[in-house]
Amino acid sequence: MPAPTELLQERISRVQEMLKNDQNGNPMLVTGNANVGWLTGIPADFQKDACLLIRPDKAYFVTDGRYTNRVPEIPGMEAYIWGQEHVHLYPELKNITDGAKHLVCDTTGIAIDMYHALPAMLELESISAPSGLLDRLRMIKGDLEMKLIREAVDIAIGTFNYMVNDWLPKHKDTATDIDFRDELLAEGARRGSEGASFDPLVAMDADADTPHPEMDRPGKPLKGEHVMLVDWGFIYKGVCTDMTRMIIIGYTELPPVFQGMRMLQEKWFDMVAAQLLPGLPASEGGAAYQIGVKAAGIDTRFHGAGHGTGGAYVHELPKVSELPDGLDDYGIPFGQAIVLEPGMIVTNEPGMYEKGVGAYRTENMVLITEDGHEALDRALPMRPFFVV
Repeated sequence: MPAPTELLQERISRVQEMLKNDQNGNPMLVTGNANVGWLTGIPADFQKDACLLIRPDKAYFVTDGRYTNRVPEIPGMEAYIWGQEHVHLYPELKNITDGAKHLVCDTTGIAIDMYHALPAMLELESISAPSGLLDRLRMIKGDLEMKLIREAVDIAIGTFNYMVNDWLPKHKDTATDIDFRDELLAEGARRGSEGASFDPLVAMDADADTPHPEMDRPGKPLKGEHVMLVDWGFIYKGVCTDMTRMIIIGYTELPPVFQGMRMLQEKWFDMVAAQLLPGLPASEGGAAYQIGVKAAGIDTRFHGAGHGTGGAYVHELPKVSELPDGLDDYGIPFGQAIVLEPGMIVTNEPGMYEKGVGAYRTENMVLITEDGHEALDRALPMRPFFVV
C-alpha cells in the first residue's frame, strides 16, 4: 500500500504553512528526488523529470506527457503537464507561479545553470535556496505521521516476538540464519508491512564482527550455540522503522567475552541516551559514544551512534555522530550540528565489535519530546533474548 493520501496531504500542508509563516507566502520549487518522494509517495526511480511547485494555496505535480499515468491523486494537488510551450521544463512554470516575484528553491535536484537561469525564465526579481528548509520539516514528524510510526513499531515488535517465541524454538535445529531473515520479512508482511526499510542484517558469531555484515552468502545453521545480531525494519504506510536486538541461541547465559561486550555496549547506550534531549546538538550523542569507546581503551572508531529515522526514509537527518571542533561548514550546516527538537526521531545504536568473535549491539527508536525523550520501542526489552 502506498503512503495514505491523508499523510501526503499533511506533509504538503506543513510545507504550505512554512511558506506562509517563514517565506512571505512565496512559492517553492521542489526538485530533489527525496523531497518529491516524501511529498508524493512516488519512489525516485519512477519520478523521471517530475518536480513540484507548491504555493501556500495550491500545489502542482509537474511532469511531461509521457508520465501522466504516474500523477499522484492527492486532494489539493493538481497536475501540470509541461512541453507545450518550451523545450526546457522551467519556463512554463510561470503559468502556475501566480505572478510571484520571488521563488524559494530546493537545494538538490536542479542543475546549477538552470538555477541561475530561473529569474529570467520565470520573470522573477529574486530566488533563494535556504539550506535545510525541507530537511527540518522531514525531521519533525506530523501528527498523523507519528500515529503511523507507532503502528509500524508495533508491527516490528510483534514480528520479532513471534520469531523469538514461536518460530525459533520450532526451527532452530533445522533452519539457517538466512531462513530466519526470510521468515522475519514474511511475518512482517503478514502483519501489514509493505517490505523491508533496508536489507535486514541477521548474522551470528564472527559473521557479525563488522557493522555491516555480508548477507549475500549461504545460510549458516542455527543449530548449536550462537550469539546472533538482528537489525531489521519495515515500511508501513509511508513510514519506516529501524531496530536491533540480540538473540542468544543454545546458551543459558552469555559467553564471558560477550558478557564484557554487553557491559560496555550498555554503558555506551546509556551515555548516548543521556544526550538525546531537546536543545542539544545531535553531535553530543555521537561524542558520548566515542568518549565511552576511548575510555575503554579501544582505538577503533566503529561507527556513529545513530541517525534520524521514522519518516519516508529509514536513514535521515540528523546524524548522531561526533563533530570535531573548528570545522568550517562553508555555509552548509553539518547534519551532526542539527539541534534536536521535539518531534524528531533518532536511533540510539552504539555497538561493540571484536574481530573474529562477533558483535553486541542494540538499537532503539527515540522520539525527542518537550522535556526529554521517549523510546518508541520500549515494549521490546533491550536485554538479550535467550532461545535454549
